Amino acid sequence: MPDSTTIKVSTKTRDALRQLADRDGLTLDAQLGQLIRRERRRMIGTQLASAPLDAAEEATLDASASDLADASG
Repeated sequence: MPDSTTIKVSTKTRDALRQLADRDGLTLDAQLGQLIRRERRRMIGTQLASAPLDAAEEATLDASASDLADASG
């Protein structure tokens, strides 16, 4: 890790992070990175889910739903 810094967190937060990192077999740094990435992906998903679909996107989803229904029926 070429660059590093110290951050102050409560012992409760540190212990919770350590527990997650140990569970996943990661360092604290890697676990924090993974949590940050997951949060960014969650935020992007929320933004995408709230965006209205245009007519072409709705047609694509309808066609995909029909294909699935035909394949299972």
